[in-house]
Amino acid sequence: MTRPRIPAALRSLPWSLAIAVTLLAAGPALAQAPPSGDKEAAQAEAQVLFREVMSPFCPGLTLADCPSPNAFELRKDIQARLERGESREAIVDALVAQYGTELLSDPSDTPIGRVVWGVPFLLAALAAGVLAWLVRRMTRGQGAEMPGGAETPAVRERLDEELAALD
Repeated sequence: MTRPRIPAALRSLPWSLAIAVTLLAAGPALAQAPPSGDKEAAQAEAQVLFREVMSPFCPGLTLADCPSPNAFELRKDIQARLERGESREAIVDALVAQYGTELLSDPSDTPIGRVVWGVPFLLAALAAGVLAWLVRRMTRGQGAEMPGGAETPAVRERLDEELAALD
């Protein structure tokens, strides 16, 4: 006696139903507990932020290096905000609003930062322009006297005189 042939779609149906029931039963539990990857990602992001933000409590030190108890509290607050899903930009903006732009270890996005970063580039461009002008001015009109330049009768006569003076 031969067994009836079951189509492939029907053979995988019990497994599909079992997976769907398991996911539906575990869904509410998974939704209530935050995934550990998000907490780990928030901790990693917090560590990066601590190294990029200057401490308002220890001048010259980043928030990661400051041993102050106030810095410890601020680090804890920042990490909690990141774990709640608050964006990094919002946290930095709030810190700048509270403590000032001195908190930023890269002040290039502030008016004084633009001046500090812009002046060297402006001076370099100005120096390059002056150097190009000087080189052009110094080399203009000297092609006849330069080696390999066009020989004029005046140059040939001067050369003959100098060679005769050497003899």
